[in-house]
Amino acid sequence: MPLGWHISVYRQANDGTLPASFKSVLGARLAVWQTGLFGLEWLRELVKQQKAIDLDGGGYPSGFTAQAVHIIPRIREDPPEAKTFWSFDEGDQILPELWPGKTTKDLEAMNSCRDDEWLFIQAWDES
Repeated sequence: MPLGWHISVYRQANDGTLPASFKSVLGARLAVWQTGLFGLEWLRELVKQQKAIDLDGGGYPSGFTAQAVHIIPRIREDPPEAKTFWSFDEGDQILPELWPGKTTKDLEAMNSCRDDEWLFIQAWDES
């Protein structure tokens, strides 16, 4: 059983001038990656520093929002705790058709974000 997180970072479909919420309409996905058990520690640290907001969700999914200035530099090269090779259980019979199976980033979309733009970070518990 893989223990960890499946993390995606999205722009909001609106102009991103306000913090995102679970009800926000999502825009472009900036990045997606899989981590191990401690893959949310960097986000929890941003929350402690008051640079991100924990929207909770309990892992199904968990949600965070933060301005691009605090997120994009961390995900542009190698996202925090990103696994080189994604894992899944042999018993996992349903993998979404669009499941990339590897870290994927949209650098063009990242480059178009304003520093003060609020992003939505979605993290699914994979345990």
